[in-house]
Amino acid sequence: MLHRHWLKPLAHLMCCACMAAILPFAMAADQITWGKYNVPPYMIRSGEFAHQGIFDLTLNVLKKEMPGYEHVELEAPFPRINSEIRKGSHWCFNGMLKTPEREHYGYLSLPMSIFLPLRIIVRRDRVEEFRHRTSLTGLLQDPRLTTSVMRDRSYSPTVDKLLATYPPRENYSEQMEAIGMLLAGRLDYMVELPLLAFDQARAMGHAGELVALPMREANEVVFNRVMCPHNEWGRQVVEQVNKVLLAERAKPSYRAIVEKWHDPESVAEIRKIYDKVFLKIP
Repeated sequence: MLHRHWLKPLAHLMCCACMAAILPFAMAADQITWGKYNVPPYMIRSGEFAHQGIFDLTLNVLKKEMPGYEHVELEAPFPRINSEIRKGSHWCFNGMLKTPEREHYGYLSLPMSIFLPLRIIVRRDRVEEFRHRTSLTGLLQDPRLTTSVMRDRSYSPTVDKLLATYPPRENYSEQMEAIGMLLAGRLDYMVELPLLAFDQARAMGHAGELVALPMREANEVVFNRVMCPHNEWGRQVVEQVNKVLLAERAKPSYRAIVEKWHDPESVAEIRKIYDKVFLKIP
């Protein structure tokens, strides 16, 4: 039988042991892993403008206004980020488009930034081959042409349906990889955001070598959102994200983030829809 002298220290040690066992779980519940990958000018992971991308800066707003969480940024390819959210891990991503499929395995926030319409991107020295071929359906049906799409990415409702009907043979995990293949002639064209394609070509030393052509089937503006897993933890995080977005999106400082890196014509397009659509769409 233990002497009374040892009971109090023993009880203290047992209490400490219990707290040590519980604490990691409590900390894990309050940590958000934000998946990040290099997709300038939305996420810029290195160089002169590191962490100054549109998604980088919107994430900074969320981190500042959500101090109750430990925010950890982890670089990973987009398919890995999507997979972690699908598995229910404590991961989130600020740059997802809403789709019916994603709503089954994730919670999505209010819109947090804007993608202007996708375009058909080709090399400038081949623009005459494509100038009158602006139907994506026709391009996807042509077996002589090669394109590539990002695994697990949603482009827009119309483009997603076309890609499902006529799936390209090639896919990629990083945009820089695909832009490099287009510049090298290993891809004939890409479906991409001009802002993204031109900036990445510039960063690779090929400024002005790509051209954006309008797409006959789609001229959709789509909205990026924060996505977290479809569990109670994810629901609570997205609820907090929505509170921040409702408080911040109308401010001039937040508008400047959404407009950042766009040319004057694109900024004018963003301003046309910011109050009437972006701030009102659920």
